[in-house]
Amino acid sequence: MHGRLLSGFLAAAVVVATGAFAADLPPDVLVKSRWMEITRADYDAAIARVPKRLRTEFTASAKRVQGVLDNLLIVKTLAAQAKAHGTRPTAASPKGVGTEEERSLAAGELMRIRTDAEHAFDAQKAAFEAKAREDYELDRAKYVAPEEVRFSDIAIVTKDRGDAAALARAKEARAKLVSGEDFAKVAHEYSDDPTTRDEGGALPFVTRDRLEKAYADGVFALARVGEISQPIKARTAWHIVRLDERRASRQMSFDEVRDKIMERLRNDYVHDQSESRLKAIATDDTIQVNQPVVDALVTQLDPKLFEPKKKLPPSAAK
Repeated sequence: MHGRLLSGFLAAAVVVATGAFAADLPPDVLVKSRWMEITRADYDAAIARVPKRLRTEFTASAKRVQGVLDNLLIVKTLAAQAKAHGTRPTAASPKGVGTEEERSLAAGELMRIRTDAEHAFDAQKAAFEAKAREDYELDRAKYVAPEEVRFSDIAIVTKDRGDAAALARAKEARAKLVSGEDFAKVAHEYSDDPTTRDEGGALPFVTRDRLEKAYADGVFALARVGEISQPIKARTAWHIVRLDERRASRQMSFDEVRDKIMERLRNDYVHDQSESRLKAIATDDTIQVNQPVVDALVTQLDPKLFEPKKKLPPSAAK
């Protein structure tokens, strides 16, 4: 026996619950609260979603059985609360346990919780902006813009030519550039990248972490604006690069990062409010558990099925 089976949510609830246990619940009711009840039929319907060939193994795991009860508790409670609040169900029913109606209502209630939290955040915008400024001042190093470069590129792909031929073509293109030929003209003639070729090889500002390491090392090694690189070997091509502009790493101002910090605070607030509602469901002191019936949900496998097979002695082997 796996002992007294309580789901993660139900275990938290029963610690503080003063409700009745098995003697006060009908035999077909596993769990009951002020909002809902989980019946054996609800549980069986949820287990029926597990492929038949996997069901015995699934129900032999106390953790998996607990997970089913957890999800039923949350879905059925949220669905009941949705009805009490007049929440509209979502148009599409999410997958999971419970009936289609319960899942749609539960999803709608979660959306309502998040929407209410967003409105609450917006109503306290001034306080959260003060929090955002405090976060910025306490950890300014987090808001440093990394070094960026803008450059022009000629890419000679190795796939069809082979590495040696691609390198030779890259050297040929570089020789024309250092002799004074226009970069855009050489790029249009030599580059295999149609996007940059049509733009004369020009690329927008980019940080080191946006480039493949070997490529980034070659690009960021260029010191002077207008400097032409030696051929740089990347994963699929040889590159000739001209440095066009460099922006040094710098401390960003609060005004630059305010929106980013506020978005993070908003997401955290909405998440915390949603989690608080789920925790309230778990710690509802009206939850009653039909403990013997819940314990019996875990399938007891025959230990003999897991005994190693005895090997025949060499004299008996044929």
